[in-house]
Parts: sequence; C-alpha cells; structure tokens
Amino acid sequence: MDTNAIQGREKLREFLLQHGARYEVSPYYVLLDVRTFGVPPVQRKVQAGFDLDLYATGAGHGSLSFDDSELEQILQELEEACREAVPPEAESSRIEMIRFDETLVLNIQNHFEPQALVRVRVTHSRGLDQPSGPAEDQSLAAIVRSLADLGVRRT
Repeated sequence: MDTNAIQGREKLREFLLQHGARYEVSPYYVLLDVRTFGVPPVQRKVQAGFDLDLYATGAGHGSLSFDDSELEQILQELEEACREAVPPEAESSRIEMIRFDETLVLNIQNHFEPQALVRVRVTHSRGLDQPSGPAEDQSLAAIVRSLADLGVRRT
C-alpha cells in the first residue's frame, strides 16, 4: 500500500471512530410467489444473502437532521468505508451499496440518537430460488474483517 492510501485509510478510520460508526448484520430474504395454474399460490422464503447496515452519528454525538450538511458528509464517508471494506473481487457474490439519503435511524440503545445509514447487500446471481452459499459467507466475512480493521464495531 502506498503512503497516500495508508493516510487515506487512517483518515477514514479516524472519521469512523469520531462518529461512533457501528454495523449490524442480518439475513436478506427473498419471498417467492410460486403460481401454477389451477393451484393456489405458494409463498416460499429464501435466504438469498445478507444485509450489513453501517451507521454513524453526528460529530461528538451531535444531533443530525435532514437539512444538515453534516448528514451528507457522513453518508459520503460511510459509502467510502463500504467501498474500502468490499473485497475487490467477489467470486460469484453480488455486492450492492444502498444509500439512505432521506432516512435517519434512531438508535434506541443510545437515547434515540439519530444516525445516518448505508446498507451493503451481499447476495448472488444464481436465481431467486437459490439460497445463499459459501461465496456469500466469505464475502461477508471479508467485509466484516475490513470494517474491524477500520475500527468499526459490531452491535
């Protein structure tokens, strides 16, 4: 890694620590609606991957609001952290970053403190009826390791 990349990573790490960045992992499900002529529809729930939600607060645990330019800066930094954490090549996994511009999440564990949110969805392209597999597990593990290296804690 060159000096600029190391300095950029350290700056990102410092920002994430200052803004109390944290993440949660949950399963990502697809609901299949199977319809065959003459038979009632059947719904099947398939775990197609994982959602990793990355959160951050205002500076010094300050309050965020929609008309606040700090929210935009935090969202940009969270996206940068996600880009840094996503493995360069994800075998057969599909990794998508979903930015929630119009959403503030209230952290119930910390006095309903508003937080910015960026989601990383790890899934596959094998077909909706196929469950997640080892490739998605490995991609998620790589993202989690990278976030841990950046000082982001899991809640």
